[in-house]
Amino acid sequence: MSQPQPAPWGGVSPDPARPAPGGHPAPGAIPGQPAAYPVPGQHPGAYVAPGAYQAPGQHPAPGAYPEQAGHPAPGAYPAQAGAPAPGAIPAPYSGQPVPGQPPAPQPGYPPQGVLSCRFCGSVPAAQAKFRGHQGMLVVMRFLSSEGPFCRSCGLSVFRQMTSKTLVQGWYGYASFIITPITVLMNLARHGRVANLAEPRPNPYGPSRPPMDPGPRLLERPMTWIGLVIPVALISLIIYAATQG
Repeated sequence: MSQPQPAPWGGVSPDPARPAPGGHPAPGAIPGQPAAYPVPGQHPGAYVAPGAYQAPGQHPAPGAYPEQAGHPAPGAYPAQAGAPAPGAIPAPYSGQPVPGQPPAPQPGYPPQGVLSCRFCGSVPAAQAKFRGHQGMLVVMRFLSSEGPFCRSCGLSVFRQMTSKTLVQGWYGYASFIITPITVLMNLARHGRVANLAEPRPNPYGPSRPPMDPGPRLLERPMTWIGLVIPVALISLIIYAATQG
């Protein structure tokens, strides 16, 4: 019968043929080799079930992945950037904006760049400003009407203000020069509204029928009266100068 051999440190070296207390081999014991040191924190010779203990600095045993802070649970799929949560409603159907796409137009909020007429609310419309002038010998009066206008409302404002200016704007020393300048400015801005398409109801807000443009500028009697007035005034001045 073999006797235990003294260990270099004064103890007794374990016998590889003798099982650990409790009838189980020591953890990590290999037949024919000295028994492993006891697991830190455990009673010497205590049995440790596979996967139940993770040695410090070692990987978890198979089948015993512990839930640690910052690590997903076993079988969990890590979330991806930009991916919706499980069961979440996709953005196009939940009312949320889709990344990389412009927001859809909402009722009452026209898209950027779409103008509606300030008088009737119809579309399309263009930005323009028509002016008028009244000369009253010593004093004078400047008038203006600014858009945006649809085609019908813009033509109506242009024709009314221009024809009235031709009749009311000649009576004064400065007005005799301001009136033709005002008429030429209106003629230059006339194309902004004349080139628009026919007005139609506004799909983004309330609208009503536009104004009636009325007859063309040269088809109005007031326009011809306004053109005759400067000619008559100039003729009167020339006649008075020759008689004097």
